Amino acid sequence: MRKIKGFYYVLEEHAKHLEEESLYECKLRGSLKVKNNKLNCIIGDIVEFDENEKVITAIYDRKNFLHRPLLSNIDYIGILFAIKSPNFDFTNFQKMLLRANEQDISVILIISKIDLVSQEELSDFLKKLNNIFKDNHFPIFPISIKENIGLKDFENYIHGKSITISGPSGSGKSSLINNLLGEEILETNEVSNKTSRGRHTTTESRFFKIDESTFIIDTPGFSTIEFPKLKNKKDLEKIFPDFLKFSHDCKFRDCIHVNEPNCAIKENVENGNISKVRYDFYLYSLINIFNN
Repeated sequence: MRKIKGFYYVLEEHAKHLEEESLYECKLRGSLKVKNNKLNCIIGDIVEFDENEKVITAIYDRKNFLHRPLLSNIDYIGILFAIKSPNFDFTNFQKMLLRANEQDISVILIISKIDLVSQEELSDFLKKLNNIFKDNHFPIFPISIKENIGLKDFENYIHGKSITISGPSGSGKSSLINNLLGEEILETNEVSNKTSRGRHTTTESRFFKIDESTFIIDTPGFSTIEFPKLKNKKDLEKIFPDFLKFSHDCKFRDCIHVNEPNCAIKENVENGNISKVRYDFYLYSLINIFNN
């Protein structure tokens, strides 16, 4: 399902490919609309529609949804960052992790452009990632579009699933999706030498079918990403998987792991069970979410 200016493009259930004859341009039935609500019907929704009237008549319950980009019923979010040009952005990656964990969507980390570094540099970088994200348990796929490295393994992993690929502009997102689709569907651009940032080539989320059971959604690139919106400070630890097995050992049940005595999180940072990078990002998140 795709939306453009009030029209919804619905893919017929048994269609094998995204061919024009399998897509129906529909409007949303008035009874399903809530005024000024972007969540009325979004990309990824499973719907019922009247083929003759070209109207969506029902929307099934979502198993999950992302706020940015606005998508539903996703098996994986593929977070794509280049290892170099532009350099891997640990802050934005961790923000994306928070958003995925908040919606309980499994993450795949895709590291592109590994042809720009030596094997030793790549190995050191992967060790650094494993030391920082000790208990996050997301698979990592180092890839090179240019050298055709790691692409088949990634394609096999996502077979039969629905995945969105999201990442900063210039990371190679459009090139990866073109490779998976086997044709040049998405426009690609090089990273600007002046700014070291990618030029935006995707302006809206687009839905593709790799094969009969594998779906991929391209999303607009970004330079920064917002923190999730949480209601209280205690909710933040729930989207840090590396905190969860220790937080119940804190002396105080309402401990937010900043200044409280006998805090199990701070103790495990000191003994190395939780990386200091993650704890510093936790404090950074706490300030940005609740002091704005």
